[in-house]
Amino acid sequence: MSHQENAESMDGVEMTGPANDIPPLSEQEKRILEVYDKLEELQVEIALLKAQGVISSEEQEEDVTDEVIQKAEKDLLESKANYSLRSKIIENVIIANPILKAVHAGSNASVIEQDLLPLIEKRDAMSENLAQISSKIQSSREELMRESNENIITGRKNIELATEMLALAEEANSQGKENIQDPDIRAQLDELEGAMKNSRQRWRIMKNTASAVIVGSGIDWARDPKLLEIVLDDDGDQ
Repeated sequence: MSHQENAESMDGVEMTGPANDIPPLSEQEKRILEVYDKLEELQVEIALLKAQGVISSEEQEEDVTDEVIQKAEKDLLESKANYSLRSKIIENVIIANPILKAVHAGSNASVIEQDLLPLIEKRDAMSENLAQISSKIQSSREELMRESNENIITGRKNIELATEMLALAEEANSQGKENIQDPDIRAQLDELEGAMKNSRQRWRIMKNTASAVIVGSGIDWARDPKLLEIVLDDDGDQ
């Protein structure tokens, strides 16, 4: 990203505190940045022209083969990587000295270098806050996954117990619930059947909700056997 694009990307960003008092870039400074960006563009064009010249010379000597194309692609990738590395080093060297002076030179720093200090402090504070927020988000996701796993495991145990109890209730029915004369026992059986059905329904709701949370969390659940089983398991819907 060029310096001009960086400046455009900051449009609409509200600055608060001492950074509001920082004067804008002078025309000379803007011109320097424009020339630097233009130099980078020219260097890219020169590198591409050189690469095209190499390919053209090879085409004249022999037919273009897959090996020639692969070699050209490899050379292009290496040239691009070297160019990106060199540009990054140059950019870091250019910006490092003013930043060091702004931070350490104190009153000996120039006016522009002194104006950099509030921005540097703001950048460092925002970077620290971002790191803390990212850490909290990751911790929350991990905690959510642990809780979801525990809830699913507990729910699965509950549904297994409920299934056993429902089987016992059905067995009692098969033996003839109508033949049970004690009204209290028959009422208990009816209540047990209703409780089992409600338990199965609650399990289905809980499982579907947990599956939706896991899928929507952005975590690679397909690589986690436990999460994969939770998402794909349909036993609760039987």
